[in-house]
Amino acid sequence: MSPRTSHMGFKLPEPDFNSPVTDLVMDLEFLKRVDPIKSTEHILYQQLREIFRDLDSIASARIDGNKTGLTKFLESKLENPEIKGRKTVEIDRISEISQRIEETINETVIYKGFFIELHKLLRDGITKDSTRNIGKFRRDVKDDIGKPNSSPEAHLIDPYLTKLISLSNKKCPSKYHPLKIAMTHHKLLWIHPFREANGLLSRLFSHFMLMKNGFKGNSERIINPSFSLASDPEKYLYLIKKADSGINNDIMNWYEFALTGLRDDMSRMDLLHNYNYLKEEVIAPALNHPLFERLFTDQDRLIMDIAIEKQVFQAADIRVYFPSKHPSEISKMLRWLKEKELIISIEDNSRRYAVNLQNKYLVKQIIAKLDKKGFLPFEK
Repeated sequence: MSPRTSHMGFKLPEPDFNSPVTDLVMDLEFLKRVDPIKSTEHILYQQLREIFRDLDSIASARIDGNKTGLTKFLESKLENPEIKGRKTVEIDRISEISQRIEETINETVIYKGFFIELHKLLRDGITKDSTRNIGKFRRDVKDDIGKPNSSPEAHLIDPYLTKLISLSNKKCPSKYHPLKIAMTHHKLLWIHPFREANGLLSRLFSHFMLMKNGFKGNSERIINPSFSLASDPEKYLYLIKKADSGINNDIMNWYEFALTGLRDDMSRMDLLHNYNYLKEEVIAPALNHPLFERLFTDQDRLIMDIAIEKQVFQAADIRVYFPSKHPSEISKMLRWLKEKELIISIEDNSRRYAVNLQNKYLVKQIIAKLDKKGFLPFEK
């Protein structure tokens, strides 16, 4: 057994009242409860959620050394899955699991099989070696070579994972939730249950814990667990390894780093509920790129301007600006924009439309504008 193992308690911490960690806990408790004015339509906000899900997956993969560029990843989404590279497949996989976590959060229970299944979903088919070891805890000396020095030996994985599960399922006052999430993230990395992908696993687990403990709030806030860490991955790795010491100061330094990133990201995400902000700072500037000047006719530009202004629109909103055109001509204009995937139909009504923020050309400009406004905490 590692000499440090005895220090690795699973009791929730009690930061000093004058600690920066206490201030962060109070800030996060406020953000959990705040209900910002929501003027962004659901169809647009859901598209943003999907964009940020991919961005968070890229951030998580980059922390673990996957240096796939943003442009390359966006282009790969249009490729045949059978010809995608391993690194882009890995990012796709993280994004898919994040979506599944969000969709099944109310039915999911944390137990040992939860981590095993997550690992299987993460690594199956990535490489021959990863496929051979999916869902299997590291067992022998050879498997233990890659683990951190302070992590428990292989025969202790099961009992420590049981402690982690008990801590994760433990009911506690809301003020302890941020500490519990930062703590379980660290503990899972320390236990290091699998030969590989423990970092990816821990960040997906943090996504689950943030959702489960109400951090999406009443406003269905976009949650980016890796964004809290990706602004300084070297500092993240340094602090989380230092926290293995079990020394209170090292642990509090890790909590301060993790909770600061979480607070800042939650505050940024709340801005996107304000459609005036989203329109003026992100969508309108993105559509003003010279590429669209070459792509659009004057008629197209007018329709897209109406789409931006109204968020959700229909043919009648367009007809006012083209009084001499027959309704069939209006329909043809809209059909052209749909074929170019610049607008999409609202699911519950095919005659109502919105801008397609995930259009292969527009999404790059959307991300560039979000980056300019400080929404992307990692190098592209």
